Amino acid sequence: MTFLEQDTPTASPPNRVLATQGNAETEIGDFDGLAVLAKAGPHDVVPEPARKPSFPVYIFRTVNELRFIKFAFFSFVVNALRRRYQRSVLGFAWSLLSPLLMMVVLTTVFSILFKRDPKSYGIFLFTGMLPWQFISESIASSCTAITNAEGFMKKVYIPKIFFPLVNASTEFINFCLSLVSMIILALIVGMPLHWTVLLLPVAMVITFAFVCGVSLAVSILTVYFRDFQHLVRVILTSFFYLIPIVYPLSMIPEKYQAVFACNPFTYFVMLYRSLIYEGRIPTLNEWLIPTGLAFVSLLVGFYILMKREKDIIFRL
Repeated sequence: MTFLEQDTPTASPPNRVLATQGNAETEIGDFDGLAVLAKAGPHDVVPEPARKPSFPVYIFRTVNELRFIKFAFFSFVVNALRRRYQRSVLGFAWSLLSPLLMMVVLTTVFSILFKRDPKSYGIFLFTGMLPWQFISESIASSCTAITNAEGFMKKVYIPKIFFPLVNASTEFINFCLSLVSMIILALIVGMPLHWTVLLLPVAMVITFAFVCGVSLAVSILTVYFRDFQHLVRVILTSFFYLIPIVYPLSMIPEKYQAVFACNPFTYFVMLYRSLIYEGRIPTLNEWLIPTGLAFVSLLVGFYILMKREKDIIFRL
């Protein structure tokens, strides 16, 4: 049984198999805003184009498909947030409390170890820990974004980028809430807020683009190699200690700093730290390197998707 084509009068994605079973008209139902009516016979197949679209055209077409299911996208994100805190007494407050409690523990330990003022070190730690948590949690959870959506993808046509994007967007909302809690904490402990925090939205957009590209790639790779999700978590856990989050980069001996420069996650952490903790405008290189990494990750993610899109449904 192949997957069913989305058959709406507004937009019907081209070059897709419409349905598979019999000549019956089947009402699929409403999956969080995706009302789909499958009308099919055994030979209802849209002919494939003579030539495959170019890479830029493919990216445009894939992104454009999301426009027709934007309400379903918002519904999935909201439901994901609700399920995360379902039956929880504090609910969304855990988005604020969780990083705060983690920061208290790490600050207590490392401020003594490094002989730093707990107030300033807490903000220092927070500015590195929050973007890293957003990146790592998004990538780790996106590994199973497509495989967990097998039931949807075999019943209705949904762009393959949809579910990794939902995961990344859910974590992005948590990240925004955590940043609010960090700013409130900074004000409470008397740390000055610099005007450079106004540039945070730019840094957040760059980080989100990077996360979307990596999440798309790992979600597809997990379809073919199911152990990949466990390998990713091990790598991300080890990377926590290879990024200057709990320690400043200046503590690393100069001969080893080149190793840290090869770590792409370092540049995102340093970007937030310069804006929030140091209160300075990042240099041109500090902007260009994360932007370049985000651009490359998106290209790689879309390229893998273009090569594997038609095969994914048969591997689930």
